[in-house]
Amino acid sequence: MKILFIDDIRFPTRWHNIGENANNITVARSYKEAIDCLDNTYDIVSFDHDLGEEKTGYDIAKYMIENGIRVNIGIVVHTANPVGAFNIIQLMTHYGYTIIK
Repeated sequence: MKILFIDDIRFPTRWHNIGENANNITVARSYKEAIDCLDNTYDIVSFDHDLGEEKTGYDIAKYMIENGIRVNIGIVVHTANPVGAFNIIQLMTHYGYTIIK
């Protein structure tokens, strides 16, 4: 399983229970890093909203939609920002992405 974990501070502790596949986690700490990573195909993309810069996780979600980037399983929104989480979930749901809780 390939996971893209987008967060400027946190580490992907939620995914440690996937055992031997844990080495297939890519961590992106900024908008640019995440966009560069999206050249690859992922099973799951996990979003933080606030990335400590002008661009946010919502901007990355918009980029994915505008460029037809899909994921094999779904997306997770792990941000502590409730408004940011709502906006990402609404956008991605509207465009047919599966939300993993």
